[in-house]
Amino acid sequence: MPKPQGTLTAAQYQIMRGVWEAGAEGATVAEIWQRIAGERTVTRTTVLNQVDRLEKRGWLKRAAAEGAIHFVAARDRQAADAQLAAEFVDGFFGGSTSRLFMSLADGRDIKEADLQRLRKLLADAARERRAKGGRS
Repeated sequence: MPKPQGTLTAAQYQIMRGVWEAGAEGATVAEIWQRIAGERTVTRTTVLNQVDRLEKRGWLKRAAAEGAIHFVAARDRQAADAQLAAEFVDGFFGGSTSRLFMSLADGRDIKEADLQRLRKLLADAARERRAKGGRS
């Protein structure tokens, strides 16, 4: 499956979140709009225009359904989040995840539970990478 083009604005990510939350059957523009309208003021036309842009860029695709057109995400949320995070790290931190972590940690009170979770995630990622034959 081809990678969707470009990154997402906060408003576009909110639309994607509405589609992911709708499940495998997807959601109509009206359903997406209703979900978003519960969180912030937005017109149906604005949502329609954003959905159209997301479809053209490969983030959304039309699903076969009776009646109204349903849209489903071209990538699951985890894959999309990974893509967006990688693009963010590349664009703002020169591809350095350690610079990202340092900027997040700088001047913040990080809870011990968060540090333990990060250690576990990093250890799991290192194990997975070694299992695939990558360098640690």
